[in-house]
Amino acid sequence: MNKSKTNILSFKRITAAFLLLIMLGFTAAGIGAYFAPVSVKAENAVATGHVNAGVSGLRVRTQPDTSTGDNIITVVDDSFTFDIYDTVYTSDTYYWYRIGFYLNGSYTYGYISGEFTTKDVSYSEDADFEAYLDEQGFPESYKDALRQLHAQYPKWVFVADYVNKDWNEVVENESVLGRSLIYASAKSSWKSIEPGCYDWNTGSWIELDSGGWVQASEELLEYALDPRNFLTEPYIFMFESLAYNASLQTEEGLNQIIAGTFMENSDHDLSYNGESHTYSSALMLAGRESGVSPYHLATRIIQEQGSSGYGGSISGTVPGYNGFYNYYNQGAAMSGGNSAVTNGMIYASREDASTLRPWNTRMKSIIGGAGIIGSGYIDRGQNTIYYEKFDVVSDSPYWHQYMTNVLAPRSEASNASEAYSSYTKQNTGLVFTIPVYNNMPQEACPLPDGDGDPNNLLSDLSVDNFKLTPTFSRYTTEYSLIVENSVDSVTINASAISGSADIDGTGAHSLDVGGNNIEVTVTAQNGSQRKYYINVVRKEAEPPKEPDTPETPENPDNPETPSFSTDYKLDEERGFISGITVGDNISTVLNSVNISGGATSAVYNKNGGLKNGSDIIATGDRLVITDSSGKEIAGYTFVVYGDIDGNGSVDLVEIVYIKRHLLGSSKLEGAYLEAADANRSGEVDLADIVSVKNQLLGRKLIKQD
Repeated sequence: MNKSKTNILSFKRITAAFLLLIMLGFTAAGIGAYFAPVSVKAENAVATGHVNAGVSGLRVRTQPDTSTGDNIITVVDDSFTFDIYDTVYTSDTYYWYRIGFYLNGSYTYGYISGEFTTKDVSYSEDADFEAYLDEQGFPESYKDALRQLHAQYPKWVFVADYVNKDWNEVVENESVLGRSLIYASAKSSWKSIEPGCYDWNTGSWIELDSGGWVQASEELLEYALDPRNFLTEPYIFMFESLAYNASLQTEEGLNQIIAGTFMENSDHDLSYNGESHTYSSALMLAGRESGVSPYHLATRIIQEQGSSGYGGSISGTVPGYNGFYNYYNQGAAMSGGNSAVTNGMIYASREDASTLRPWNTRMKSIIGGAGIIGSGYIDRGQNTIYYEKFDVVSDSPYWHQYMTNVLAPRSEASNASEAYSSYTKQNTGLVFTIPVYNNMPQEACPLPDGDGDPNNLLSDLSVDNFKLTPTFSRYTTEYSLIVENSVDSVTINASAISGSADIDGTGAHSLDVGGNNIEVTVTAQNGSQRKYYINVVRKEAEPPKEPDTPETPENPDNPETPSFSTDYKLDEERGFISGITVGDNISTVLNSVNISGGATSAVYNKNGGLKNGSDIIATGDRLVITDSSGKEIAGYTFVVYGDIDGNGSVDLVEIVYIKRHLLGSSKLEGAYLEAADANRSGEVDLADIVSVKNQLLGRKLIKQD
């Protein structure tokens, strides 16, 4: 859909929304929405609530504080309901409910996290609102939350914004290294361990921006991207318009936002054009001149500089840049050997009359920086907190993003919500533009909650008195070993890089004759596992010699000398066998192997297990020829070109393996690397992806012989 058509549709949707608002706000019937009746057991409660589905192990505490385990009253799951007395904010991001509930027959008071709970609101069937949701095209997975908001705030308007982008495409682009960050002290499941993000050797995350900011995990990114996670108050405010609106935005509302921050009752010099200002009047002026909501400017300053104003960008004392200020941290990113603050000061000190730079007064930074937000973001369609972070609406998406903090919209939404009084929220037609993507997951992406050291790599793996093949490497997980029949057990030794990881599978292992697959499992502190495999082959016992019977000397012309031949292609140097048609089974292959002199042939999977005749040949399987005593006389690893994951078929997964290899995130080795060279050019490159696609589309089959 082209841009002009999209704008027309958006205009029609917003027009329809306001028409519905007028109808809902001024009809005689009105809206039959109300807060849920207070509990008869707690008549002073303002509402009831419940723990969200799927949540378990949630703690109820005596205080809204997670820094100690001494204040835990009880632990509950998603069957738990409670009365709500108050909402308590402990940071820009987190809030708690003060609740009452029955515990062991006694009515008890405590605090529970608002993050994993929902305030109950009674929704009466509203045919007009249901029709509006359908007209907007909201998916079913959005509707329950919007119904709850409508019941609580019947004048609010929700606009579905179909951004016409595939969900997986958006996740992939927002996962680009350095584009979506999280603070280094976050839970381990919130931080990425992909290449370039985590140092497995030291067990530490790689800092990508000053102040300890690291790459967010894909799971956290998906949570932050999914609008359905934020269709509750206060988070819904990340979808509110950021444009200046004199009828809604007041100094009184600004004072609600800056209360308790460094901007309340500040003695900072905020003079401008001969007039003195407070922070609230300064932000109102900046909003009028820039066309940006002063509420958004206030929350952006709090996000960038902290509630206490600890950010160096507004100290005015950065070495070499005394007297310069950068309230919105524009141009502040770690690069060129400079910290983020230093680069922000360089930006602030440069001359640009259109943005009031150099910012050598606080007011020039506040007003000039607001103008940049207005012209650079609001005016180009990034007119919500969500779109400022996730650039999915501009002509050149993904790169033009105001902040890298993946949870910044959630944090700023909490601040923005506090600008409005309960009366204003209840009686004002606030408009929220909510993104909808193509091919979204059926349900909202959950917030990851795992924690602990993720390092599950071994630093060493060995077998007493024997040498593994190949030589140990921490990223290689499959090894082999052949021992004589007289060896009936082996002892496995292993050490982990992380001292917090657990290792299972070491010690003595008894051996059967033939293949013995031994697993060594490394479990990281966060519960993630990595398995290492050692296939130990114990030889057959040598048959006893007949007494007084002289040995028959070896004779190549002796018909009893074991031998084999095949029409398949053998790479003696690398030990590969190829030429197998995709989908051939074991019986087909073995029937083409000619053996004599008492030799036998068999095929084993990559872990040493014997495959049956009906099993499909896959890359990584091994053809083994043995003599009459069971001694291996030849062995070759199968290569089925295009079958890179070793499942015996060629499918879309192969493209993923090639991409990861080319990006360096997961290097292919051995037979799997050879199988990835689908066009047989001698190297793995983008042309091999084309060959796989042609095979899948039936245009041209991958050549196997």
